[in-house]
Amino acid sequence: MHTSQQQPQDDSSQTRAATDQPINPPCDAQRAAAMRNLPDPATPRSNPSHTEQAASMETQAMEAAGPKNVTAPQAPIAEPCEPIAGSSRQTTKPGTRSNRRALIGAGIAVGIVAVLYLGGALAFSNIYYPGTTIAGVDVSFMGRDAAKSRVEASAQSYTLAVDGNDFSWTYSAKDSGLPVDVAKWADSLIKESEPFAWPFKLAEALAGQGGEGAAAASPQDPAPGFDEAAFDTSFAQAVEAYNEGRSGTFDAPSAYDEEQGIFTLERAKTNVKLNYEPALKHVKEALFKLESSVQLDASDFATLGGDATDEQLEAACKAANELIGTNVDIKMEGHSVAKLGGKELAAWIVFDENLKPSLDLESVTAWAYELDDDLDTAGSERTYTRPDGKVVTVGGGNYGWIVDSAGLAKAIEQAVANKQTGDLVVPLKSKGAVYTKPGEKDWAEYVDIDLSEQHARYYDANGALQWESGCITGNPNLGNETPTGIYRMNSCGTNIVLVGKKDPETGEPEYKTPVKYWMPFVGQAIGLHDASWQAASNFSNPNAYKSVGSHGCINLPPEKAAELYGLIKEGICVIVHW
Repeated sequence: MHTSQQQPQDDSSQTRAATDQPINPPCDAQRAAAMRNLPDPATPRSNPSHTEQAASMETQAMEAAGPKNVTAPQAPIAEPCEPIAGSSRQTTKPGTRSNRRALIGAGIAVGIVAVLYLGGALAFSNIYYPGTTIAGVDVSFMGRDAAKSRVEASAQSYTLAVDGNDFSWTYSAKDSGLPVDVAKWADSLIKESEPFAWPFKLAEALAGQGGEGAAAASPQDPAPGFDEAAFDTSFAQAVEAYNEGRSGTFDAPSAYDEEQGIFTLERAKTNVKLNYEPALKHVKEALFKLESSVQLDASDFATLGGDATDEQLEAACKAANELIGTNVDIKMEGHSVAKLGGKELAAWIVFDENLKPSLDLESVTAWAYELDDDLDTAGSERTYTRPDGKVVTVGGGNYGWIVDSAGLAKAIEQAVANKQTGDLVVPLKSKGAVYTKPGEKDWAEYVDIDLSEQHARYYDANGALQWESGCITGNPNLGNETPTGIYRMNSCGTNIVLVGKKDPETGEPEYKTPVKYWMPFVGQAIGLHDASWQAASNFSNPNAYKSVGSHGCINLPPEKAAELYGLIKEGICVIVHW
């Protein structure tokens, strides 16, 4: 078995070691020493380790050598070493290098952000934010010169459309000039862009919250060449035209919606008036922003119903609707002559100061009498075409329709009060044969007496000629002209004595003339009758009436009078005309 012993070191090796080595052992030595100090897992803990034995032998050798008078030069202080696994010594704090790297990275990031921020500030000192519009023109990310050119080109065709509650008016820059200085506006936006706040402004613009767009909407001062007076005048004329015919108040006629057949608040608001001053202010705000349109709101219009709220007006409409349940078809002899429903009733509804509705009965009665006037035909002028083609227009007389005015008014009042529906028959005092409308033929069979022809004809209900004869009418030269008009045949008779007016001098009748056939139509004073005293030739002479004319009656040859008497009856129509 070989035995190894520790050899003592000579002085020169110790001196060299002292001179060449630092005070602290090098890192490799430290690691080696540490390794020597580690226990051998195969060696029992009670036995000294190899390291302990080597250290003991080294100490003994140094003591045997004795002290040396050699002064070792000062060794440089070694840099601290990284800690060794398993070693109890540590010369460097943990995390130093990772902290240094984090600081360097943060510094670089701050630099990049600063460069980007300053670059953005410089950029938005000369360009517009996204979403910026001038006069409706998008100038996003454009420089001022490019924006000016684009906006000025577009502004030449600038128009402003004003609308609200059926009001509509359009202004064109061609009328009074462009209202604002576009170039000055573009410059002001750049100056007010707040470039150092660009991150926030840009974020707002991209998020659609206005940003620079809000600045672009700021009103501008009028341009030097803008004719503001002409603008005001044009708008005032439009407002005046709109307000014409509008009462500006809450009333029944304006609140009634004919299509729906009820009162509505929406319809009532169409009666409001536009207030010029506040509306003009509103419009000019839009004008000097160069907006393309402006919607007038409630503040631009006069209020309805004083201080009443929409809820109160709505309640008033609902209450009024309870009064318009009537819906009747007014008929005369089976013919519809008028309608009475919500539309008519709406005109008779009135609201008091508390917006309580009621029906104006005086208006109902007045309407009934107006309808009476429209329906009455007796005495009115009517036009017809005789079967031989002659067109005749004549007025006066008593034949035709005559409405019982008081009876009609009462019937209508009751219909309204009871909310009647269905047909309402017109009460009458006099009837015609047929009814179409005022101004038209309303008879069937009739006797036609033509004064210009001095000829009489009788037509049946179908318009067929049944009888005709020459006649002699009243002498106009003696003041006995036969009255014209459309008359009703009165009670006829035979063997009648016609008695004239009393002579004021004698007190006796001017004449007493017996006739065989008497057919009166103007009371019992004027009628058709036989005239045996007239020469037969006179009945064929259309001018005979001027010399041998009657006292106003229609003279007929006796045989012709007999024929006619057998054809006619009381109540038929007799028309006297030229």
